[in-house]
Amino acid sequence: MKKLTKTMNALLAVILCVVSFSMPVDAKETWPKMPKIEAPSICVMEVSTGTILFERNMDEVNYPASITKIMTALLAIENTRLDEIVTFSQDAVYKNEGNTSHISRDIGEEMTMEECLYGMMLESANECAWAIGEHIGGTMENFTKMMNDRAEALGCTNTHFQNPNGLPDEDHWTSAHDMALIAAEAYRNETFRIISGSKSYTIPPTNKHVDETPLHNHHKMLYAFRGDASYLYDFCTGGKTGYTNAAGNTLVTYAEKDDMPILCVVMKEKAPFHYTDTREIFDYCFEHFKLLRVADHETDDRVNQNRAAFASIDENAMVVVPSGVSFSKLDSDISYDNADEDILGTLQYSYAGHVVGQADVRMNDIETDSYEFTENVQAASEKEEKANASEQKDGKSTSEKALHNINIEINARNIGIAAGALFIIIVLVLLLRLIFTHSYIFRQKFAVMRSRRSERNRYRTIYDTRKSRRRGRGRRKRKSKDLRF
Repeated sequence: MKKLTKTMNALLAVILCVVSFSMPVDAKETWPKMPKIEAPSICVMEVSTGTILFERNMDEVNYPASITKIMTALLAIENTRLDEIVTFSQDAVYKNEGNTSHISRDIGEEMTMEECLYGMMLESANECAWAIGEHIGGTMENFTKMMNDRAEALGCTNTHFQNPNGLPDEDHWTSAHDMALIAAEAYRNETFRIISGSKSYTIPPTNKHVDETPLHNHHKMLYAFRGDASYLYDFCTGGKTGYTNAAGNTLVTYAEKDDMPILCVVMKEKAPFHYTDTREIFDYCFEHFKLLRVADHETDDRVNQNRAAFASIDENAMVVVPSGVSFSKLDSDISYDNADEDILGTLQYSYAGHVVGQADVRMNDIETDSYEFTENVQAASEKEEKANASEQKDGKSTSEKALHNINIEINARNIGIAAGALFIIIVLVLLLRLIFTHSYIFRQKFAVMRSRRSERNRYRTIYDTRKSRRRGRGRRKRKSKDLRF
C-alpha cells in the first residue's frame, strides 16, 4: 500500500512539473526605484510618451515663480508670429521692474515677439512677459484666462495662473505634475526648443535703446551663468529657472540622450539641490530606461506587404520601459473614443502599473485607379467584374486586413484553458489517489462477497451430493426388486 501511495505522489509531481513548464510564466513586473534626492516636490517625465518615470508629491500645490513663463511662451508661439511688434506699456515697465528680473525696457519701446521671448526665457525679464501677455490678450485679465484655459486643456488639475511672469500672488499656484504637462507640450514645439535651449542672444538696437542688449541663459546646467560651470550637464537641452522667497527655488530642465527626451520639474527646493537632484535623476533615468518604437514591434508578418494595408500604427509612436524589459512584456488595451475620424483606435501600453505610451491606429491613404472613359463600355464592365471576382477570391474583407495589420497578442484565453486543464488533471489525480488509498475497503467487501458465494456453493454442492446419493440408493433398491433368481 505504501508503495502505491509513493507512486501516486511521484506521478502527481511529474504532471505538475510538466504543466507548469508548458504554461507561460511571467517574471514579476517591477519599476526602478527613485534614487535618494532632496526635492520635496518633483515630477520626472519622458516627453515623447508622457510617461511619469518618478515623482514625489507631484500634485502638491506650490508657487511656481518664473517657470510660469513657459506657459506664457507657449501661448505666444501658438497665437502670434515671431515678427509681430510688441509695444511696452506703462504697466509692463513699472509693475515688473525694480527689484525683479528685467532688462530695463522703456515705456513705448518696441521689440519683435521673438526678441521678447528671448528676453523672457533667457534673462527671465518680467516686463517682457507682461508685454507679451498684453499683446496677446489685450488685457491681463484676458491673457490669464487664456493661460488657465490652456492648462485645463492639457489636463492640469492643480493650477491657477494670475499673471504671465510668476511674481508673488496668493492666487497664482500650480503643481510639479501640472508644470510637467505644460513643459512637455511646450518642448514639442520646435520654436520653443530653440529659444529655451539658447545659451545667449543679442537684442539689436530699438527705438528706445541705441545699443545692443546681450542676453544670457540663467540655467546653470545649460550655461555657465556668471562664470559658474560647476553644474553644467552635457545632455541638458534647455529649461527655465525660478525663485521667490515664497516659492523657493523652482526649476524645469530638459535633457536628451539616445533620442530619449526627459524633463524634470522640482519645486520648493533649496539651493543647490535643485541642480544636483536634477542631474542625479537624469543620470539614473538614462541608465535605467529605454525607448522602443511601437511600429518596430507591433507588426504582423502574415500581411502581404506588397499590398496597401487599410490601416497601420503610427510610425512615430514610442513606449518607454525599464532597460531589461522587452516589448512583449507590455500589457495593451485599445480604445475607440478618439474624436479624429481617421483614427480607428488607440493602443495604450502599460507595465508594472505605469502607462508607458500609446499608439494610434490610423486609416491609410489608399490610392485608387481613376476611371477612364472609353468607347468600349463593355470592356470596362468586364474589367470591373474581374476585379470584384479577384477580391472575393482573396477572401479577406477590408476590416480583416486592418485587424491582421495589428499584432495584438491576447494570452488570457490560453492561460485560462491551461489553468482549467491543470485543475482537471489535479482533480483526477487526487481522485485516483483517493480510490487506490482506500481500495482495501473495496477489496474487503469483494472478499466477503466471494466468501459468501463460496459458502453458498459449498452448501449447494453438499445438498446436491446427498440428493444424488439418495437417488442412487433408490435406483439400486428398485433394481434389486426386479432381480429374479
